Amino acid sequence: MTFLIQNTQYESYWKFLTDSNSVQWISIERFRPVTLADDEPWRAPFDVTAAPVRPTIRPGGTKIDPHIQGGAIQDSGIDTRIVEFFYATNRKQSDTPPDVEGHPQPAFTSDGPPVYSLNGWTAVSGYTGERNPDLSVGIVRVRVPEGHHIGNIELPPSLKLFGFSLRRDTLDPTKHFTIRSIEKTDEAKWIRTLASTKKKRALVFVHGFNTKFRDAVLRAAQITWDLQFRGTTILFSWPSRGDIADYLYDKESALGSRTAFLRVIDDLYKAGYDNIDVIAHSMGNLIAVEALSNSAATRSPTAIAQLIMVAPDVDRDMFVQDISGVAKVTKGLTLYASKNDKALQLSKRIAGGIPRAGDVPDAGPVVLPGLWTIDVSLIGDELFGLNHNTFATTRNVLNDLAILLMEGKPPPRLIEIRGFPEPPQKAAYFRYIP
Repeated sequence: MTFLIQNTQYESYWKFLTDSNSVQWISIERFRPVTLADDEPWRAPFDVTAAPVRPTIRPGGTKIDPHIQGGAIQDSGIDTRIVEFFYATNRKQSDTPPDVEGHPQPAFTSDGPPVYSLNGWTAVSGYTGERNPDLSVGIVRVRVPEGHHIGNIELPPSLKLFGFSLRRDTLDPTKHFTIRSIEKTDEAKWIRTLASTKKKRALVFVHGFNTKFRDAVLRAAQITWDLQFRGTTILFSWPSRGDIADYLYDKESALGSRTAFLRVIDDLYKAGYDNIDVIAHSMGNLIAVEALSNSAATRSPTAIAQLIMVAPDVDRDMFVQDISGVAKVTKGLTLYASKNDKALQLSKRIAGGIPRAGDVPDAGPVVLPGLWTIDVSLIGDELFGLNHNTFATTRNVLNDLAILLMEGKPPPRLIEIRGFPEPPQKAAYFRYIP
């Protein structure tokens, strides 16, 4: 029997004593939270002292081999505010040792830093902005704070001057998003772990320009939590250096990540996923749009369900040229455009003023057959920006996204989203009206 408590689903075994006429008594024999790979230990009701330990730094709770008990690092207790999801990246791994909880003994040591590894999963601290010719894969766990506001990523306040951090408050897990663990494995085991999950609907998030790996992890966690997404989330993190001055480097990195992106989609199909949605933000659309467009021209094209493009930092002319090919390998195309998005306006200036696909000039946003275009300029100046504070308006966009992902309905999906031009004329696109 399954039940839901504070956004976490639990499974349980119950014992019934009956006679010929009625149920005499009922007891819960054991229960555990449902995780990605069905690996949480069983617990007896109200038995906290005798409860078996579970991994803290572990592959997102996703062991696939039935004989595996535990992860790279272990602790006790269950936290229902932890979001677990998969990641794939073509960034170089960081040399910094992982910061693990509980001061566990490393699996082995050498002349280098300690290594925490078990059952084919290894704890890592993260990934840099430098490029890696190969793909690294794994699972990450993030804790969402109790006071979380939908659409926001709560982080400790910091004081910066000329780009240098002068002060940063202490991280408080009850108030701030906290990365609890990052674990990598080989691609074959990653695919088997994906295949072992009961959720065969996937959401792939592709971040944008000027995004470090840990920032991408936090955004993927926030989107998953706020959407209450019941499928499997996969973060595809490409080599962005996370610095405005490295725009051209990031752009070249994005173009060089198209093959890796398609490889991740192919891995999902190998794992048995039959419904794959993609959310791409900013320059992440350069990867998704060009990769799918190029794939559409091959004999074995890669197909997905919904492609949701948020403020795409893509040359407008190239976008118009490519989108017809993308439409052949998707069930739905949605464009959220904005004339006020700060990141997009910065990209436009760096690109020499060339119009971007996610912009809304005076003549209006990109409007194409088969493309649902929504002008969300009034939402604020950041779409999926880190630490913005437009909670109420962002909630409506997330609600719109949730309905799209769950039902695949065309706009308008909310009363705040209206067709433009207004009746009696036929609407060419849609606008968010707060």
